[in-house]
Amino acid sequence: MPKRIRTSIIILIVLVFISFLTYNHLNHRWESKYNHLKSLYQQKNDSGYIYIVTHASSAIPLAETLEKISTSKEDEDPAKIQQLITQAQAQAKTINEQLLTIIEFSDDFSKKSVPEVSINQTVMTTELQKDMFILAFQANVWRPLYNISYNYWKVKPKLINEDTRKTLLALATELRALDKTITSYKEVAADMAFRGQTPYPKTLLLNQLKPHLEKLKSIQNSMNKNR
Repeated sequence: MPKRIRTSIIILIVLVFISFLTYNHLNHRWESKYNHLKSLYQQKNDSGYIYIVTHASSAIPLAETLEKISTSKEDEDPAKIQQLITQAQAQAKTINEQLLTIIEFSDDFSKKSVPEVSINQTVMTTELQKDMFILAFQANVWRPLYNISYNYWKVKPKLINEDTRKTLLALATELRALDKTITSYKEVAADMAFRGQTPYPKTLLLNQLKPHLEKLKSIQNSMNKNR
Protein backbone atom coordinates (compact mmCIF):
# COMPACT_ATOMS: atom_id res chain seq x y z
CA MET A 1 0.00 0.00 0.00
CA PRO A 2 1.47 3.40 -0.99
CA LYS A 3 2.61 5.60 1.90
CA ARG A 4 0.27 8.39 0.83
CA ILE A 5 -2.77 6.13 1.04
CA ARG A 6 -1.70 4.77 4.45
CA THR A 7 -1.32 8.32 5.74
CA SER A 8 -4.79 9.24 4.46
CA ILE A 9 -6.31 6.19 6.15
CA ILE A 10 -4.57 7.02 9.44
CA ILE A 11 -5.81 10.62 9.25
CA LEU A 12 -9.33 9.39 8.51
CA ILE A 13 -9.25 7.01 11.48
CA VAL A 14 -8.02 9.79 13.74
CA LEU A 15 -10.76 12.13 12.52
CA VAL A 16 -13.42 9.47 13.08
CA PHE A 17 -12.07 8.80 16.57
CA ILE A 18 -12.05 12.53 17.39
CA SER A 19 -15.60 12.87 16.05
CA PHE A 20 -16.68 9.92 18.18
CA LEU A 21 -15.14 11.46 21.33
CA THR A 22 -16.70 14.84 20.52
CA TYR A 23 -20.13 13.26 19.97
CA ASN A 24 -19.91 11.34 23.24
CA HIS A 25 -18.88 14.48 25.10
CA LEU A 26 -21.71 16.57 23.61
CA ASN A 27 -24.19 13.76 24.15
CA HIS A 28 -23.17 13.48 27.80
CA ARG A 29 -23.53 17.25 28.24
CA TRP A 30 -26.97 17.16 26.57
CA GLU A 31 -28.14 14.30 28.81
CA SER A 32 -26.86 16.12 31.90
CA LYS A 33 -28.69 19.31 30.91
CA TYR A 34 -31.86 17.34 30.08
CA ASN A 35 -31.78 15.46 33.38
CA HIS A 36 -31.18 18.72 35.24
CA LEU A 37 -34.09 20.37 33.42
CA LYS A 38 -36.32 17.36 34.14
CA SER A 39 -35.34 17.55 37.81
CA LEU A 40 -36.20 21.26 37.94
CA TYR A 41 -39.54 20.53 36.22
CA GLN A 42 -40.26 17.83 38.79
CA GLN A 43 -39.47 20.18 41.67
CA LYS A 44 -41.66 22.90 40.14
CA ASN A 45 -44.47 20.41 39.53
CA ASP A 46 -44.28 19.01 43.08
CA SER A 47 -44.29 22.49 44.56
CA GLY A 48 -47.30 23.53 42.48
CA TYR A 49 -49.09 20.27 43.20
CA ILE A 50 -48.79 20.49 46.96
CA TYR A 51 -49.93 24.14 46.94
CA ILE A 52 -52.97 23.37 44.78
CA VAL A 53 -54.00 20.38 46.88
CA THR A 54 -53.48 21.96 50.29
CA HIS A 55 -55.33 25.13 49.20
CA ALA A 56 -58.14 23.29 47.40
CA SER A 57 -61.55 24.93 47.78
CA SER A 58 -64.23 22.95 49.55
CA ALA A 59 -67.05 21.36 47.54
CA ILE A 60 -69.41 21.80 50.51
CA PRO A 61 -70.71 25.25 49.46
CA LEU A 62 -71.73 23.80 46.09
CA ALA A 63 -73.40 20.84 47.81
CA GLU A 64 -75.31 23.21 50.09
CA THR A 65 -76.51 25.31 47.15
CA LEU A 66 -77.76 22.21 45.33
CA GLU A 67 -79.58 21.12 48.49
CA LYS A 68 -81.24 24.54 48.78
CA ILE A 69 -82.53 24.24 45.22
CA SER A 70 -83.66 20.67 45.80
CA THR A 71 -85.57 21.45 48.98
CA SER A 72 -87.02 24.77 47.83
CA LYS A 73 -90.76 25.35 48.12
CA GLU A 74 -92.90 24.89 45.04
CA ASP A 75 -94.12 28.49 45.32
CA GLU A 76 -90.60 29.88 45.83
CA ASP A 77 -89.82 33.16 44.06
CA PRO A 78 -88.48 32.13 40.59
CA ALA A 79 -85.87 34.90 40.75
CA LYS A 80 -84.48 33.39 43.95
CA ILE A 81 -84.33 29.91 42.38
CA GLN A 82 -82.55 31.26 39.32
CA GLN A 83 -80.10 33.11 41.56
CA LEU A 84 -79.31 29.84 43.37
CA ILE A 85 -78.85 28.01 40.06
CA THR A 86 -76.49 30.73 38.79
CA GLN A 87 -74.57 30.60 42.08
CA ALA A 88 -74.29 26.80 41.81
CA GLN A 89 -73.02 27.09 38.22
CA ALA A 90 -70.20 29.40 39.31
CA GLN A 91 -69.30 27.13 42.22
CA ALA A 92 -69.37 24.05 39.97
CA LYS A 93 -67.06 25.74 37.47
CA THR A 94 -64.55 26.51 40.23
CA ILE A 95 -64.59 22.95 41.57
CA ASN A 96 -64.19 21.42 38.11
CA GLU A 97 -61.30 23.69 37.14
CA GLN A 98 -59.65 22.80 40.43
CA LEU A 99 -60.02 19.07 39.76
CA LEU A 100 -58.61 19.44 36.24
CA THR A 101 -55.58 21.32 37.61
CA ILE A 102 -54.95 18.72 40.31
CA ILE A 103 -55.08 15.98 37.68
CA GLU A 104 -52.71 17.84 35.35
CA PHE A 105 -50.20 18.34 38.17
CA SER A 106 -50.38 14.67 39.23
CA ASP A 107 -47.38 13.74 37.08
CA ASP A 108 -45.54 10.46 37.50
CA PHE A 109 -41.78 10.99 37.56
CA SER A 110 -40.66 7.41 37.01
CA LYS A 111 -37.71 6.86 34.66
CA LYS A 112 -39.97 5.94 31.75
CA SER A 113 -42.29 8.93 32.10
CA VAL A 114 -41.96 11.73 29.58
CA PRO A 115 -44.13 14.89 29.66
CA GLU A 116 -46.39 15.00 26.59
CA VAL A 117 -48.82 17.58 25.27
CA SER A 118 -52.28 16.12 25.73
CA ILE A 119 -55.91 17.23 26.00
CA ASN A 120 -56.54 20.99 25.67
CA GLN A 121 -52.77 21.60 25.38
CA THR A 122 -52.21 20.23 28.89
CA VAL A 123 -48.93 18.49 29.73
CA MET A 124 -49.19 15.07 31.42
CA THR A 125 -47.10 11.93 31.77
CA THR A 126 -49.51 9.03 32.34
CA GLU A 127 -52.57 7.41 30.78
CA LEU A 128 -54.26 7.57 34.19
CA GLN A 129 -54.02 11.36 34.11
CA LYS A 130 -55.48 11.50 30.60
CA ASP A 131 -58.37 9.17 31.51
CA MET A 132 -59.09 11.13 34.68
CA PHE A 133 -58.96 14.43 32.80
CA ILE A 134 -61.67 13.21 30.41
CA LEU A 135 -63.70 11.79 33.31
CA ALA A 136 -63.55 15.14 35.13
CA PHE A 137 -65.06 16.83 32.07
CA GLN A 138 -67.83 14.23 31.96
CA ALA A 139 -68.50 14.59 35.71
CA ASN A 140 -68.68 18.40 35.62
CA VAL A 141 -71.75 19.41 37.65
CA TRP A 142 -72.03 22.64 35.66
CA ARG A 143 -73.54 20.75 32.71
CA PRO A 144 -76.76 19.52 34.40
CA LEU A 145 -77.13 22.92 36.08
CA TYR A 146 -77.09 24.58 32.66
CA ASN A 147 -79.90 22.25 31.51
CA ILE A 148 -81.85 22.80 34.73
CA SER A 149 -81.59 26.57 34.29
CA TYR A 150 -82.76 26.38 30.68
CA ASN A 151 -85.67 24.07 31.47
CA TYR A 152 -86.73 26.07 34.54
CA TRP A 153 -87.39 29.22 32.54
CA LYS A 154 -89.06 27.26 29.75
CA VAL A 155 -91.72 25.52 31.87
CA LYS A 156 -94.92 27.13 33.12
CA PRO A 157 -95.54 27.36 36.00
CA LYS A 158 -91.94 27.67 37.24
CA LEU A 159 -91.27 24.42 39.06
CA ILE A 160 -88.32 22.19 39.92
CA ASN A 161 -89.70 18.73 39.16
CA GLU A 162 -89.24 15.75 41.46
CA ASP A 163 -86.65 13.97 39.29
CA THR A 164 -84.52 17.11 39.21
CA ARG A 165 -84.77 17.48 42.99
CA LYS A 166 -83.62 13.89 43.49
CA THR A 167 -80.74 14.39 41.05
CA LEU A 168 -79.58 17.53 42.85
CA LEU A 169 -79.66 15.75 46.21
CA ALA A 170 -77.70 12.82 44.78
CA LEU A 171 -75.09 15.19 43.34
CA ALA A 172 -74.86 17.04 46.66
CA THR A 173 -74.34 13.79 48.56
CA GLU A 174 -71.53 12.73 46.24
CA LEU A 175 -69.92 16.17 46.38
CA ARG A 176 -69.81 15.92 50.17
CA ALA A 177 -68.11 12.52 49.85
CA LEU A 178 -65.66 14.01 47.33
CA ASP A 179 -64.86 16.86 49.70
CA LYS A 180 -64.22 14.39 52.53
CA THR A 181 -61.73 12.48 50.37
CA ILE A 182 -59.84 15.61 49.31
CA THR A 183 -59.79 16.97 52.88
CA SER A 184 -58.35 13.70 54.15
CA TYR A 185 -55.64 13.74 51.48
CA LYS A 186 -54.91 17.41 52.19
CA GLU A 187 -53.84 16.50 55.71
CA VAL A 188 -51.44 13.82 54.44
CA ALA A 189 -49.98 16.11 51.77
CA ALA A 190 -49.57 19.02 54.19
CA ASP A 191 -47.76 16.79 56.67
CA MET A 192 -45.43 15.45 53.95
CA ALA A 193 -44.70 18.99 52.77
CA PHE A 194 -43.92 20.06 56.34
CA ARG A 195 -41.51 17.14 56.75
CA GLY A 196 -39.99 17.73 53.31
CA GLN A 197 -40.96 14.25 52.11
CA THR A 198 -41.16 13.51 48.39
CA PRO A 199 -42.47 12.20 46.10
CA TYR A 200 -46.05 12.84 47.09
CA PRO A 201 -48.49 9.92 46.58
CA LYS A 202 -50.22 11.53 43.61
CA THR A 203 -51.57 8.32 42.10
CA LEU A 204 -53.25 7.60 45.43
CA LEU A 205 -55.35 10.76 45.18
CA LEU A 206 -56.26 10.10 41.54
CA ASN A 207 -57.45 6.60 42.41
CA GLN A 208 -59.46 7.99 45.34
CA LEU A 209 -61.05 10.67 43.17
CA LYS A 210 -62.01 8.27 40.39
CA PRO A 211 -65.07 6.60 42.03
CA HIS A 212 -66.46 10.03 43.00
CA LEU A 213 -66.17 11.34 39.45
CA GLU A 214 -67.66 8.13 38.06
CA LYS A 215 -70.61 8.50 40.42
CA LEU A 216 -71.16 12.15 39.48
CA LYS A 217 -71.06 11.14 35.81
CA SER A 218 -73.50 8.27 36.43
CA ILE A 219 -75.98 10.52 38.24
CA GLN A 220 -75.95 12.95 35.33
CA ASN A 221 -76.37 10.16 32.78
CA SER A 222 -79.42 8.89 34.70
CA MET A 223 -80.85 12.38 34.70
CA ASN A 224 -80.48 12.64 30.92
CA LYS A 225 -82.20 9.27 30.41
CA ASN A 226 -85.18 10.37 32.48
CA ARG A 227 -85.68 13.63 30.57
